[in-house]
Amino acid sequence: MYQKMYTTLFNAITDALNLMEDRDYPAAKLRLMSAQREAEEVYISEDGQPPLEICP
Repeated sequence: MYQKMYTTLFNAITDALNLMEDRDYPAAKLRLMSAQREAEEVYISEDGQPPLEICP
């Protein structure tokens, strides 16, 4: 579980940094928010509970 969460977040950070280098800050923000939801879904799915909505 934690390996999947780590990989999801690490890859999103890498993508966001590349987007920020291109000064595409809105896309970087969306990429990070998406990864946050993905990692949350991985974590929550381990205990059988539905994912919480942290980011709108």
